Amino acid sequence: MTPPTGSVQTGFARGLRSHRFPISFPLLLLLLFLVSCAVNPVTGKRQLSFMSSSQEESLGKQSDAGIVAEYGVVDDPALQAYVDSLGQAIVKVSHIPQEDFVFRVLDDDVVNAFALPGGYVYITRGILAYLNNEAALVGVLGHEVGHVAARHSAQRYTKQVLISLGLGLGSALNETLARYSQVTGAAAQLLLLKYSRDDERQADQLGVEYATKLGYDTTEMARFFHTLDRLTGTGERLPIWASTHPDPGDRFERVTELSRQAQATQPGPFRIVRDGYLRHLEGLVFGTDPRQGFIHEGCFVHPGLALRFPVPEGWKLMNSAAQVQMAPPDGRAVLFFSAQAAADSFTSEAAAQQGLETAARAFSERAGIEVQTRQWTTIGDHPAYVQQGRIQNEDQWLTIESTFISWPGRVFTFHGMSESADYRQFQPIFERVAQGFREEKDPALLGIRPVTVHLIQAPRRAPFRTWAEKWPPPADSGIDAPGLAVLNGLEADEVVPEGTWLKTLTR
Repeated sequence: MTPPTGSVQTGFARGLRSHRFPISFPLLLLLLFLVSCAVNPVTGKRQLSFMSSSQEESLGKQSDAGIVAEYGVVDDPALQAYVDSLGQAIVKVSHIPQEDFVFRVLDDDVVNAFALPGGYVYITRGILAYLNNEAALVGVLGHEVGHVAARHSAQRYTKQVLISLGLGLGSALNETLARYSQVTGAAAQLLLLKYSRDDERQADQLGVEYATKLGYDTTEMARFFHTLDRLTGTGERLPIWASTHPDPGDRFERVTELSRQAQATQPGPFRIVRDGYLRHLEGLVFGTDPRQGFIHEGCFVHPGLALRFPVPEGWKLMNSAAQVQMAPPDGRAVLFFSAQAAADSFTSEAAAQQGLETAARAFSERAGIEVQTRQWTTIGDHPAYVQQGRIQNEDQWLTIESTFISWPGRVFTFHGMSESADYRQFQPIFERVAQGFREEKDPALLGIRPVTVHLIQAPRRAPFRTWAEKWPPPADSGIDAPGLAVLNGLEADEVVPEGTWLKTLTR
């Protein structure tokens, strides 16, 4: 599945909005078709495209750095190599075997997988935890490779541009059409949704095709869709797949049928590889990793960085590998916290001050901030630099207060921002959070351990419920006994044969 993308408007489209052309829209499309067609590797047919293969590769490469910075990758070379080996095998039997692909396991607990143009495929540790065999994993990876092979990202981009062209040129030539552009826009969104569902169906078909060629039983891929449905019903860890991959409602049945058809074209048997897959999950972090930050007694504590700072009461917090974001429920302000590597260790106060000034100046220039006040201070026994300025956002002014704190090998930064009219109300909160920044020294908090997947073997034949009660998940794992059954792809009362490997959770 692919992350949601915003609308795209090219310079060419902007030109169409501001000029009247003595050319009909159908003729314009014909000219575009003649100069902008590419052969789809999957269908073998020529299709209109405003994104070349080299542009797809460039976009994917640029986006990859941001994805890695935002989510991080799982620190398990063996698991990364395992997923990559399966992914590369899929590419070899795909419609684009000559293309270079990158497969990454993201350090994120959401149940998700997605692909970017240019052959970048991502799968989260969250979805790996809920998969139960290699056949299902290969089906999911094949689905994502299918998105890339069928150039779905390029097609969505082209459709967005065409809609912009149609509405823009139509409005320029016919003001009557302009009155209905909003209605037409709504219809265009429905059109994009339809195509997105078609993309999903095609990606499912390609995933089944590729996995079957490799000798896997893709009915396990269909069973995973059933797991996603059950997981959505629990309200515990909502799979992002459900929102980024619009579900036509018959996915389990469709993939089951596709699997039957594909398996009829080649001799079996078809592999599942359950135990071999599960062995790769031993020790996998499940849920949020407290070592990357958690809330404790009104403070955000980050054991990995050995720091803490207060969280404003009632504010919502979102933590990622790139930054921490905090905001009040009404959204009238936002507070960002991030860290960046320092050029040196700042062994002297003068060097620390120079480093902070450099960081502050670079940020202000990059963001276009009109700095109004500056001051030096000390936070947590470390030099700090505070500046307040403003930036114009369309027709309103925003005020931003930035605090840069020197730390051995790092510069920590707080950016508090609100509309200028509200700044006096939020400025004390911005200041209290930044001034409350401290080194965390509590060994109990610094040594906190995450919940991880642990494999056990059923000592005798019994319903799964028996083992869920014997090895219950930790109380703060966010999952109960029925949820543990979903994690294993089993029903609570389903009888488990003796010797079956099962996933449990432990700390």
